[in-house]
Amino acid sequence: MKFFGILLFMAGLLSLLLELMGANLLILNWLNQWGPAASWGIRISAIVLGAILYYVYRNDD
Repeated sequence: MKFFGILLFMAGLLSLLLELMGANLLILNWLNQWGPAASWGIRISAIVLGAILYYVYRNDD
């Protein structure tokens, strides 16, 4: 779960940074179809959920 948390966090952060720079990956275009507020919410939720998963499972081996 720790790896999934890191992966989700990094994907959300990359998506957020690309959106701020004006670029977007084809695979992330579906986020923009929901509207600006929802797409920002999904990106931020991915970052927060990834950070929570990493924090909760950081000591698991």
